[in-house]
Amino acid sequence: MAQKFDIVFEDTHLVVLCKPAGLLSQGEHTGDENLVDLLRAYFGRNYVGLVHRLDRNTSGIMVVAKRSKSAERLTQSLQEGSLRRSYIAWLEGALPLSTDPIRWDDWLIRDERTNVTRVAKAGAPGAKRASLEIRTLVHESYLGQPVTLCEFELDTGRSHQIRAQASSRRHPLLGDRKYGARLDFPRTALHSHRIEFPHPMTKELVRFECPLPADLAIRTER
Repeated sequence: MAQKFDIVFEDTHLVVLCKPAGLLSQGEHTGDENLVDLLRAYFGRNYVGLVHRLDRNTSGIMVVAKRSKSAERLTQSLQEGSLRRSYIAWLEGALPLSTDPIRWDDWLIRDERTNVTRVAKAGAPGAKRASLEIRTLVHESYLGQPVTLCEFELDTGRSHQIRAQASSRRHPLLGDRKYGARLDFPRTALHSHRIEFPHPMTKELVRFECPLPADLAIRTER
């Protein structure tokens, strides 16, 4: 299999890479090409420690363990909150620009049948707390309508968290038809921008970034 991801860092314990949009993180019923199988070919062995996933149409940075001990420790860091992820996304509408982060706190319920997450009332059966910080970065225009580039830092990692929380505030992600986007865009405009975690063996705090891909570099009205 051809390598379809860019490696940012690699050692004997893990690999940090940039996943392109359109590539599945792991195999599913469609049998489409996926990152886990590509990494099996790259590593030359069957074991791939997938610590976290990105949706097919989400691009960006991921850390993948090469050994089971590394996977165990990275998963623990994720659960404890010391593995932190930042995302960049284009949202429909003109959100107020601010250098100070804004906190979004909600309760989310995921419908397993439809694979859709929605904001619910606190204490609703099956609801889980979802928290993040958002920074609004810049305004642009797309198809004659305002859009805002935002950075998100997750405190919790719920399924479709950013997409559901943004949609509930009437600012769906550009291209995210599943969550109410109105403007036509080739994909959901979401990118995993930065990851930070203690190295599973050395405990050194490391940080890696994946720049915004060309298809999300909206600079002028189209």
